[in-house]
Amino acid sequence: MIVPMKKITLLCMDSERVAALEKLRELGVMHVDLTAKVESESVAVLAQAISDAAKALNILTTPRKTGKIHPEDPRNGKEILKETISLFENRARLEKQRDTLLKEIEKLSRWGDFRPELAESIRSGGIFVYFCEAYHEIFKKIELPEEVVLKVVNKFKNEVCFLLISPKELDESAFPVVKLPEASLSELNVRLEKIQAEIQDIDSRLDALSHSIRKLKEYVHELKAEYEFASNRDGMAASGGIAYIGGYVPVPEMERLAAEAHSAGWGLRIEDPAPDDMRVPTLIQKPKWMKVIDPLFDFIGIAPGYREPDVTIFFLIAFPIFFGMLIGDFAYGALFFISGLLCKYIFRKNEAAQMPLNLLMMLSVFSMIWGLLTGACLGLPRDILPRFLQGLDFLAEPAKSPAACALAKRLHISNPADMTNKYIQWFCFLLAALHLSSARIYKNILDFRNWRSFGNLGWACLIWGNFFTAVNLIVFPGTFPKYVGFALYGVGFVLIVATITGEAALNLPFAIVGSFVDVLSYIRLFAVGLSGLYVGTCFNNMGKMVMDALPGNLVVIGVAGLILVALAGHILNILLGFMGVLVHAVRLNTLEFSNHIEMQWTGTNYRPFAEKIKKKSEKQT
Repeated sequence: MIVPMKKITLLCMDSERVAALEKLRELGVMHVDLTAKVESESVAVLAQAISDAAKALNILTTPRKTGKIHPEDPRNGKEILKETISLFENRARLEKQRDTLLKEIEKLSRWGDFRPELAESIRSGGIFVYFCEAYHEIFKKIELPEEVVLKVVNKFKNEVCFLLISPKELDESAFPVVKLPEASLSELNVRLEKIQAEIQDIDSRLDALSHSIRKLKEYVHELKAEYEFASNRDGMAASGGIAYIGGYVPVPEMERLAAEAHSAGWGLRIEDPAPDDMRVPTLIQKPKWMKVIDPLFDFIGIAPGYREPDVTIFFLIAFPIFFGMLIGDFAYGALFFISGLLCKYIFRKNEAAQMPLNLLMMLSVFSMIWGLLTGACLGLPRDILPRFLQGLDFLAEPAKSPAACALAKRLHISNPADMTNKYIQWFCFLLAALHLSSARIYKNILDFRNWRSFGNLGWACLIWGNFFTAVNLIVFPGTFPKYVGFALYGVGFVLIVATITGEAALNLPFAIVGSFVDVLSYIRLFAVGLSGLYVGTCFNNMGKMVMDALPGNLVVIGVAGLILVALAGHILNILLGFMGVLVHAVRLNTLEFSNHIEMQWTGTNYRPFAEKIKKKSEKQT
């Protein structure tokens, strides 16, 4: 249930704005709404500090192979931040110097190790020496005055390095003269070694600081709290000695806010949010068992708008089923479940990790159930699996199921083997009808007082008519129930036309076609799940081919090859499965289902102005 909100304007004496904000933060009930961006010096300084802290966290989490173990730094987070940024800037400066030296060393190595100042000393004696480089074609065409001596120093595949020695000064623009570094090659190498040592020392110090990253994270939390407080303080408007700030407060918390306002002498302006107010935050109140799906909403970064329905229960029912069908393997599900249990033990002190792990374990159970029903386990043939893993013949191998054969006969299908995968396809369309029609029916219940909402019942009828049509076209031809199907289409069309608005009527033909396409799109659950099964089977066969290709005396190597190929394939298959879940299972909920319940996910989560650091520390103690 989405908790109703009140729009609040809090007024206090301008001289007491800091004290008022401190009490408001301690109360922790108001979602502050600053309509304009705050541009003050203190806010800018804190914003830069937060940016530097994020940069420092990124620096310290970058792995460095120094091979040393360091204790936690005794300094506080602010000092660790300052040290980290300083070290990183020095490292960047040294890297730039190193790159310059490497270029100079590469340039000078073509000439060998010598003292560049020697050329200047010779020049002071009346002899001019010029260092030149040219391509072979250009080198052959060089014309020199009679008194100039050319000395080749080095030849390469494409270029020639040579000296021009002249008793008088030459016009450098007439020859391919190059400018060499002022230091010798050995001196440059010494500088390079020194810089490399300094970089290594910085890496060692950064590695030592990385063991104190906990303090830096705590300091980041402090900075964010200070930034929020400063933004609210400097964002408060003032007029005639009165400062005021606006925001939103859940209705159940209004009594606490009113009591604090009476005690502190604040003024409160309380009103209902305007119907077109898009800034109202969303607070969803739900039982604890439903919060297991929250990590999914956090991961994809969506929230319902304040005036949109709460569809948590629909996600909680549909998403695990979609996950189970897309992954669709008992062994994969068991692996996820065991991994989740192990991670819950390892991260038992990390409260934030528990809910995502609970979600993973719940989803794993559905994958195991679907694998048990269909006999899918690591892409292995059913006949070599234990009996309890072979699944239901009705779904996995209809030709062996008396019930499937009897149903095939009623459907006038002569060969029961043709029924393979047909029931799963039928189930996909059934899910589509249930899922999409539930969105329409729920929408009708929410808007029951508006007579136009009965058009949603018309769309629900249309969706069920589309279900019968899809089954008739794709799964079981010739099974369209004429009376029921045409009745659903007729009733649905009448209800839609009777309640539709003029603007929506222009889009009606496309919406009807779209509703049929939405039902068809659920076949992706079957297609992606089947592709995962085939990928696993193919890699098993590839591994078997590796083993069979080796002679009998190398059976151990053959078995090792089988395991490696199969393991690599199943790891890839698991990754592709999770990608399929993100693409398809999420899409079916956030697009197809959401379109039918007319949700746009435009909400902003309710985040009260509160003492988050203090509450966190109190919870840990």
